[in-house]
Amino acid sequence: MGTEGIDEVSRTWTRLGEEDPMWAVLTDADKAGGRWSAADFLATGVEEIAAVLARLAELGLEPGRDRALDFGCGAGRLSHGLAQAGFADVVGLDISPTMLAAARRTVEAPACRFEQVTGADLAAVPSDSVDLVYSCRVLQHMPPPLAHGYVREFHRVVRPGGVVVFQMPTAPARTPAGLVLRLLPQPVAVRLRRGMEMHGTPERDVRALVASLGARVVTADPDTSAGERWQSRLYVTTGR
Repeated sequence: MGTEGIDEVSRTWTRLGEEDPMWAVLTDADKAGGRWSAADFLATGVEEIAAVLARLAELGLEPGRDRALDFGCGAGRLSHGLAQAGFADVVGLDISPTMLAAARRTVEAPACRFEQVTGADLAAVPSDSVDLVYSCRVLQHMPPPLAHGYVREFHRVVRPGGVVVFQMPTAPARTPAGLVLRLLPQPVAVRLRRGMEMHGTPERDVRALVASLGARVVTADPDTSAGERWQSRLYVTTGR
């Protein structure tokens, strides 16, 4: 499994978790500087998870509600949303200890527990033990080999008949903002995002990766989570 860049990812998100964890998770310009309230921040997670589960129902997918995995849980907004949706056990995983500390301060749902990822795998999570894996606004900040390794792990830990949902950019957008991004040197682009790297993987490569795992892409919905400078997809996969 690719481990390139994992230390830098950990350092960046540990720093962001110290400085402004809710804004780093959900970068609304009006909320920078600690202006997210916990209630408003968590409400966005409830809304997002409700929309995801409604989309799964449209696709004829009804994962069990025993255990959900929120990968890259940050300050816990989606873990909270999963608990509110009725999952009995919600495991929030993150590489950053400061983000996990923020999640434990912010989320009071008894169903949620937060644990640190210390390597390029999910070794602490047993195979075939999770009904729903969800990851959004996370893999985009990792070098592709590292992100792809975690996608492999998602499909290892999900139960037969379970569902994996993950978001990943495909390429810079074909818009003026995307053109600017293509022209900016990478160090400048990273500095403008306060150290957050952004990476994309072409959709065809993601589909090939999922197929290599014996799973299938049910849909790859257009998604706005990466912002106006990137094209992005929300992948729903099952069938391992």
